[in-house]
Amino acid sequence: MKPIRFALLASLTAAPLLAQETREMDAHVHGVSTLELAIEGEIIEINLMSPGMDIVGFEYAAGTDADKDKVEAAIRTMLLPENVIALPKAAGCRLTEVLAHLHAGGHDDDDDHDEGHDKDHDEATDEHMDEHMHDEGEDHDHAEGAAHSEFHARYIFACVQPEDLGTIGFPFFERFENAQKIEAHYVTATGAGAVEIDRSVAELTLE
Repeated sequence: MKPIRFALLASLTAAPLLAQETREMDAHVHGVSTLELAIEGEIIEINLMSPGMDIVGFEYAAGTDADKDKVEAAIRTMLLPENVIALPKAAGCRLTEVLAHLHAGGHDDDDDHDEGHDKDHDEATDEHMDEHMHDEGEDHDHAEGAAHSEFHARYIFACVQPEDLGTIGFPFFERFENAQKIEAHYVTATGAGAVEIDRSVAELTLE
């Protein structure tokens, strides 16, 4: 299935909230993740990008066995969508594809995992996300060539009642204590929007 995130990004270009700020590819903020969500017919695709510091507590390339274990554990956690997002049961959504990997220092880390499967997680595929995105708030600039890492996760669901996708929860904050905020951008059949999600109200309400 071809990802629909390109349509999401194109639609958000004209969104008033995004027009007020400039985003750079070489800067991100610790504590701030970026979420891209698109609903097209019965399909919902969710892409999450989080700084390594928020997920495992460091951004340098994992060198020790302990650090590698943290990265592997984080990826395994993110491969289970229920650890990151909570869709309304009324929508009747079935997971069809999931990806989780670490992008580090300008290249994809060896610990990449990409699975396409139903709700029982019983099949596997080999696809990779083709681009990444950094967020900017309180600027955290990296010197040219400096290594930093970012975790990417993608979830695709087929939903029987997509009209019931009104509010989406984020157990993500419970799993990753360093994560403080998610800058969410979404596109639905009725329009596009951008909203900030934090620990105090860990949910996204679609309009």
